[in-house]
Amino acid sequence: MTILVGSAIRLLGGEAGVFIVSNEAFDPQSHAEYTQYGLNEETLPQLFTHIQESMQPNARHPLVIEALEPTLATQIGIDDAQGMQRYSFALYDVIGAVGALHVLRTTGATSCFEKSKTLNETEDMEGELHLYMAQLATSLRFALKSQSLVREQGRLAAIFRYSTEGILTVDNALRIIDFNPAMERLTGWNESEVLGQFYFKVLRPKDRQGNDLGLQDSPILQAFAGQIVLNRDMRLTTRDQQCFDARVSASCVRSARGEPINGILTIRDVTREREQEEQRSTFISVISHELQTPIAIIKGYASTLARADARWETKTLRSRLVAIEEEADRLNKLVGNLLYASRIQANGLQMDVAALDLGPLIQKVVRRLRAKSKEVEITLDIPDNLPAVMADRERIEEVLQNLLDNAIKYSPRERVVHISIHATGEEVVVSVRDTGMGISLRDQEQVFERFHRVGDSMTQSTPGAGLGLYICRAIVEAHGGRIWVESTLREGSTFSFSLPREEKAHLPMVVF
Repeated sequence: MTILVGSAIRLLGGEAGVFIVSNEAFDPQSHAEYTQYGLNEETLPQLFTHIQESMQPNARHPLVIEALEPTLATQIGIDDAQGMQRYSFALYDVIGAVGALHVLRTTGATSCFEKSKTLNETEDMEGELHLYMAQLATSLRFALKSQSLVREQGRLAAIFRYSTEGILTVDNALRIIDFNPAMERLTGWNESEVLGQFYFKVLRPKDRQGNDLGLQDSPILQAFAGQIVLNRDMRLTTRDQQCFDARVSASCVRSARGEPINGILTIRDVTREREQEEQRSTFISVISHELQTPIAIIKGYASTLARADARWETKTLRSRLVAIEEEADRLNKLVGNLLYASRIQANGLQMDVAALDLGPLIQKVVRRLRAKSKEVEITLDIPDNLPAVMADRERIEEVLQNLLDNAIKYSPRERVVHISIHATGEEVVVSVRDTGMGISLRDQEQVFERFHRVGDSMTQSTPGAGLGLYICRAIVEAHGGRIWVESTLREGSTFSFSLPREEKAHLPMVVF
């Protein structure tokens, strides 16, 4: 564009000028485009204002010549401000208006079309000038089209590069020719490693049951055959042999004769959606079981005690009523946890944070637990001068209670629980260690999720809805702390959480 406009201005004997794209040319953004030669960008607004207020060239009057005021010439940076003229040409081609070329030149200057012409050749000169302007208009339209294509290519490249869904394209031999960054993240392959590879070999697709798909089930081949392939569920294999659930769509780019040229595969990772579906189904099954069990026990005992033909001893009556009370408490706790989890999801967890001494609080929880479960051995390791933490007393008591209940619940053989505390420069860490069945590495990553229960037969038979550790994590993280687990299968687990100290430790200054 710059070469075309600059050459035209010099050929027409001008010193400077500007080409302004017509509103009617190309896309709606083009009216804001211009290309200038020999002018200072800061002074262009003054020239544009002058052009807008002056007579405009059009199809009937393609050339307009006006004198340029010396003041304006000086403002736009022309040294010789006297005798300057504005030559404005309307540029048209067979399609329509392209824009207007405004040339600034001194009075008496001649173009290359005028220098070697006599008066008898004036008509030929005008014909050559109009022919040149038509050729210039065509060249400028072509240049504008090229710019538009470059912009469009940039937009498409940005969509391809920054799309959150994986996109790959193949040629008609199913060899990979494009592989966007989202595909790299999904599969673990780099683009340079898979270019030219057979895409089926790279992705190794399977059905939802994990069976390998044959080439006849290839989504792109089916798109080549004219089938609609939209949101098909399958499992794809990553570079490190891991599988993930994906939703795949395929489409085909065809030639003018209808022959397939390229195939496009769009892949969306739905692993998280699958996990949420499983969580919902788990929630329904667990909650229905956990609700039905105490209700059935309460109803059974209550109907037994209500029999008119029975006379119960005081001891029997008391044991039945105690069982009803325990099941009612269990039911109440379950409903409370469900409401608690709902409040956490709705960001409705409110706390009353103040300075808290963890030592007496832990001893209180342990005394209550010892009175309730006398067969459990609980040891404490609480150092003297333990720094206070910033926490909500009731919430932290609930965390401790949950961790201790779990330690006892999942330690069927040797019920020994050890609680230790230690302080660091920024926080205080509380650890609860049991000698239970332990947790696998896979479950350790998910044990703090809602409704997640460790995949063990003993765990599944133990009452619980999988909300206790989720609530613990929400409470601890709301305090600005951390919670984690270290465990070995069949040896036990240690659950630890940290809370920020009220006052940071005074560390010794080190001078280098």
